[in-house]
Amino acid sequence: MDAVLANILKPLAVHFDDPSVVEIRMRNPGEMISDKRGVGLENTPAPDITLHKIEQICQSLANKAGLKFDPDKHPKLSTTLPQGHRFECLMGPSVRSGLSLAIRCKHAFEPSWEDIGIDATLMSYIKDAIASEKNIIISGATNTGKTTFLNKILTLLPEDRRVVTVEDTPELSVDHFWNGQSLLAARESNSGAGLMDWRQLYDHLMRITPDSIIFGEISTQNAFAALGALNSGVTGFMCTIHAESPEQALGRKFDQNITWSGQNMPRVPEFMGDLVHSVIQIKRDAKGYRRVTDIWEPIKDRYIYKDGVLQ
Repeated sequence: MDAVLANILKPLAVHFDDPSVVEIRMRNPGEMISDKRGVGLENTPAPDITLHKIEQICQSLANKAGLKFDPDKHPKLSTTLPQGHRFECLMGPSVRSGLSLAIRCKHAFEPSWEDIGIDATLMSYIKDAIASEKNIIISGATNTGKTTFLNKILTLLPEDRRVVTVEDTPELSVDHFWNGQSLLAARESNSGAGLMDWRQLYDHLMRITPDSIIFGEISTQNAFAALGALNSGVTGFMCTIHAESPEQALGRKFDQNITWSGQNMPRVPEFMGDLVHSVIQIKRDAKGYRRVTDIWEPIKDRYIYKDGVLQ
């Protein structure tokens, strides 16, 4: 990591370097909120992290990534830290406190299948779904470990499989797929970072013969492209989405993201119900542990696992 940038990040690194930290947040300068695995939330003073310091950090990160940041004209920054952590900051009048900062940590933590609630029966179900090239959606509220779980599922795929991932923030672990490819989309239009938008990447994706298409988190920018990929005839599609239940993932959230993107497509839930084989729900408890709680099969409209109980 660049020594100058490392020095600029040092006040934040004191908080996010702890391997038990899942996320750190700030709503006011000088006050740090940490979400720790096995502990939960902690609120600690951080007097050296002033608003000026945060502006300096944002400007340095934007310069390194080729992005725009200015407290007045471009007050929002979405990027990745050199350590791999996801950095999100918004300043100014759009935030009542004047500051909204969150760093989603990507520490080298590898939970076991048992840690996330997968016993032998559920493991057999998941392996069969992967072997049968089923289309799978990982659903959960924010910061419930959806990407961590998706990365674990990816370890079940053969290393020679043509796995193509499409993300706007590099979080999926795909280096072991020697026949695969990893694509990165611009998180925002006209970012100036030289990245293609989702439409351009979708066109490329369809021309490079994927065996499995893996989207990262579904958002307003990529929902329509993800739906197109699902309808392309390619099997083994996987993605994550913010939703409180499996039904909501298909019945509301996917539809909502497509509508907000400005696209007009009727009956999205019915359409997806014919294409998605399994929706796996993950939830987080008060101490920060993440576990699978539900598995729903939209095509058959049945639960395999509900509220932690096999059906």
